[in-house]
Amino acid sequence: MKKYIITIITLFLIIVIAIVGYFVYGNIKESKANSSDMLTEKVISEIEYLGNNIIYVMNELNNISYTNYKIVSEEIEDSSSDENSSSSGSNSGQGGSESSGGQSSSEQGDSDKKSSITTTNMSNANSILNDDSTDKINWNNVNMKVQDMYSAWTTIMIDLSSLNVNKDDLLKFNSTLDKISSSLEQKDKENALLNCSDLYSLLSKYVKDFSEENSKIYNVRSNILYSYSEIERENWEEAVNYIKKADENFASILNNQINNIDKIDIINKAYVLLNELQEDCNSKDRKVFLINYSNLMQELQNI
Repeated sequence: MKKYIITIITLFLIIVIAIVGYFVYGNIKESKANSSDMLTEKVISEIEYLGNNIIYVMNELNNISYTNYKIVSEEIEDSSSDENSSSSGSNSGQGGSESSGGQSSSEQGDSDKKSSITTTNMSNANSILNDDSTDKINWNNVNMKVQDMYSAWTTIMIDLSSLNVNKDDLLKFNSTLDKISSSLEQKDKENALLNCSDLYSLLSKYVKDFSEENSKIYNVRSNILYSYSEIERENWEEAVNYIKKADENFASILNNQINNIDKIDIINKAYVLLNELQEDCNSKDRKVFLINYSNLMQELQNI
């Protein structure tokens, strides 16, 4: 009897330990999953920070700003209103005195309701169309952005390593940043743009190692940046090839709009601009290309 009771107690304890162990393991697993998700979100933000700095540097090299254009409205009075009022006044003068009083009141009301036409003009502040010379580039701001990336990279690299990003690719970041710094020091715009494109391409690889879905938009941006750098070399055929690659990458984003329902308008606008960019390459119109490139990148950075 005693042996039977001991066996029952032992079985009961085993069951209790198993249940407790199951819940503890579940909580630990959930905690690790939450921690991994938090790290992924943190790294995405860090990659976005680096990407924005790279794009800023590339844009500055051609005086491109997303706030280049501002709308100026002015109101113009429609002279036809005054003419109608004068005509109305002449007619009233030919009528009787009673009619004249009534018409005067009507004229005053009409004159208070002069119609106006609003015209919209586009004013270009710091236009990319006016001057392509390196003298207009703010080299100090550009170099400061590069220094910011140097400062941030050590911490970001540790986070990327925690997500098992390819270590060989991680080691390429500093060497590529060195090339950018050297190009900027020599005020070599062509190589600076190409090296910046290489650096952004590395970001695309990093994201792909831990988030296939998020890497799609980075691939699109990367190819557009390469096309932009090739335009500086007047290598139009290569620029078209990169735009075609961007178009292929963008197809998966277009086909997945149901998961981007809040960004459908931005995605559709970006797709139109992407096609316009290819047309600019075909016509070899550099300045129009730069305008459409600027508008496209602004949309892509919101996707």
